[in-house]
Amino acid sequence: MRLNIVGCGKLGTTIARLLADSGLVSLGGLYSRNRENAHKTLQFCAGGSVCNTLDALPRADLWLLSVPDDAIHSLAGQLAQLFPDWRGTTVFHCSGIHTAMLLAPLKQQGASTASLHPVHSFADPQQSLSTFAGTSCTLEGDIDSQQRLSALFSTIGARIIAIDGSSKALYHTATAMASNYLVSLMDMSLGLLEASGIAPQAAKELLAPLVMQTASNIFAKGPQKALTGPIVRGDRDTVATHLDALGQHSPELLAVYRELALVTLALAQQARPEAGDLHAEIGKLLSCTPRSLS
Repeated sequence: MRLNIVGCGKLGTTIARLLADSGLVSLGGLYSRNRENAHKTLQFCAGGSVCNTLDALPRADLWLLSVPDDAIHSLAGQLAQLFPDWRGTTVFHCSGIHTAMLLAPLKQQGASTASLHPVHSFADPQQSLSTFAGTSCTLEGDIDSQQRLSALFSTIGARIIAIDGSSKALYHTATAMASNYLVSLMDMSLGLLEASGIAPQAAKELLAPLVMQTASNIFAKGPQKALTGPIVRGDRDTVATHLDALGQHSPELLAVYRELALVTLALAQQARPEAGDLHAEIGKLLSCTPRSLS
């Protein structure tokens, strides 16, 4: 089975290498607007051939379009002009939020189309080679493409999860919140620790085991049982002290703290309904707290 890669970024490069190493795929054409990236993919994968233009790409059984989301549909239109008949060919993209509908120009010419989104950080292709196994990949598209891609990606250790195209936006919102916003939350927490006089490296060493254990508890016990801290305990005075400290030192974070505290309070009320009166007092405190004192 021959695979063409259009878009030789970190994701495309990693997937190309994983599939080539499986022995089920041979690499065909490698195309990227950044020609240097295409040559890096060639070197990393030790296979395929760099194509300087789209129309130099050969026919292939499988096409991965690993380009920015806003370029997928127009690229599909360009590729549809290369060959009059795309029957027997599977084309897929890896957008988390968009569906296979972006590939409609190719489907109209007979291609099987799909979107397959690996829930994985591809910051370092070399590292991803050893960490990809066990990665969940959501998959939607026509039956033929789902069957082919499910079988192929299962051989490289992916856990395939079928998803309805109409649910992709909500699904992607969830993954973005869990990944991107966790980074933002850690950045805020580290900043507060440094403002309290703790050196940057020591702040990271302080938070790392706490965050790792919390994450472990969430997935082992569920969010309700993993929740600890002053809100679930009903400790209004501690929450008030937090708000006072932020108001004095980091007023720009008051609104973030308040919104997160309200979400945490709702979870706490489910986890400890017997502490309803204490939770109500915290709710009153949060509802009358200004969003920012700056």
